[in-house]
Order: sequence, then C-alpha cells, then structure tokens
Amino acid sequence: MSFFIAADEVEDRWGNTHKEERLRIGRIVAVVVAFVVLLAAIFTCFKVVDTGKIAVVTRFGNVVSVEGQGFHVKTPIDHYNIIDVTQQQVTATYSTATKDNQSVNQEVTAQIVVDPENADDLYKKFLGNHMDGIVAPVLADGIKAATANYSLEGLIEKRGELSADMLKAVQDRLAAYGIKVVSMEVKNVELPEEYKAAVERKKVAEQDQETAKVKNETAKTEADTNRVIAESLDSRNFQKLMIEKWNGVLPLYMGGDGSLDMLLPDASQQ
Repeated sequence: MSFFIAADEVEDRWGNTHKEERLRIGRIVAVVVAFVVLLAAIFTCFKVVDTGKIAVVTRFGNVVSVEGQGFHVKTPIDHYNIIDVTQQQVTATYSTATKDNQSVNQEVTAQIVVDPENADDLYKKFLGNHMDGIVAPVLADGIKAATANYSLEGLIEKRGELSADMLKAVQDRLAAYGIKVVSMEVKNVELPEEYKAAVERKKVAEQDQETAKVKNETAKTEADTNRVIAESLDSRNFQKLMIEKWNGVLPLYMGGDGSLDMLLPDASQQ
C-alpha cells in the first residue's frame, strides 16, 4: 500500500465489507516539514561574501577562519560575521574647547579603512562593533586634543593645519587595531554667539571709521579748492578776466549822468 494512502475495510448496511482508501495526513505533513527543513539546511551551507567585504567565521563562538569575497560552502553551524574593508567616511559634530577657553562645535570628516589582515583580531576585541567601540572614541579624543592647541582665531585661520594635527593625533592609536585613518578634514566650525557678536561690532566700527575718513578727506579737498579760488579772486585777476572776455562792444545802455555806467579796462594798466 502506498506510504501516503491507507485502505480500511468498511461494512455496508447489508453486511458486505469492502475497502476504502484515505490519505495519511500526518505522514504528508511530516514529509513536507522534513523537505522544508532539508532545503533550509542546504541553503545554510552556502554563503556569498560581497565585494569589498570579508567574513570572520565563528563556530560556537570561536573564530575558525576569515573568508574573502565570493561564494563559499560552509556547515550549518558556521556563522559569517561581515566586516567592511572598503574606505568608509565617518562624519560627526564634536564639542571642543580652544586654547583660550572658547567652546566651539566642529563638524569633522574622517576617512578610514580596516586592514583585512587584522580583521579576526578586530572582531575578537569588538565583536563587529569596532566603529562605536574604538573608532568613535579615538576620533573624539584626537579632535579635542588637537583643537586645544589653537586659539579661536587660529582655529578659523589655520583650518588646514588643524586637520593635519587631528590626523596625527589618531593615526597611531587606530593603527594598533588594524584601522588606517586616510585623512581628516574640518568641514565646519560653529563659533560662539559672543564671538560672532564681537566680530559684527568690529566690522561696524571699521565701516564707521572708513566713512569718517572719507568725509575728512572730502572736507579737506573742498577746503583746499575754496582756498585756491579765494586766493585767485583779487582785483588784478578780475581785470585780466574782463580784458580776456571783452569783445570790444560798448554796452547799449547809458548811466543817468550821460556817462557810461560800465567799468572798462584802464589803458594805463594794460
């Protein structure tokens, strides 16, 4: 008889017996479940590690191997812990203090790379949480230490030098864990409100000073011009101007006593 079908003898109302077939539901369900479990087990024996990543393989909590990118066959009890070994960008805002005790917030970007050769040790120490476990605190400490060597004005004027000092402050510490810091860059500096207000007052004062300087220079120029004009307006200059401008035509009107009511050049003075 079939594994999934059972035949039972059934007696009808006339006393005759015959066989009736029925499905064995329990066996069918058991086979389906077994088949699903088998498929799941088969699929767990294969693992694909993407490009730019490696897998630290653990078995019952112990690191047994490190696998690179590609297709892998494994046992169902092996667990693949993926670690990204491409260059990663870490951007965060840090609250820091300058050499002159000014509090500033700085947005800093760091580029880091995990060395594949040290991936197993890195996993053993931080269980795949190395970004929060060691990278973040080391970056924060290095950024604060480097900033403390600069005044607030130096922080603004020497941003490139500050970025280089931050890089030096963190490179060796993270290299000990197999993490390379490629670069660090200060993206933005949020200045204190008091400092921004002082800068604004200084700009206004400089503008007022420049305006007053322009006004003084303008007044001096006008005074010099008026002085030259005043010095040139004497009787000789008036008479000279009249001679140069007179066209020889006498005026058409006469004075009340029959004489010319007009000042003409004195021939004896020419």
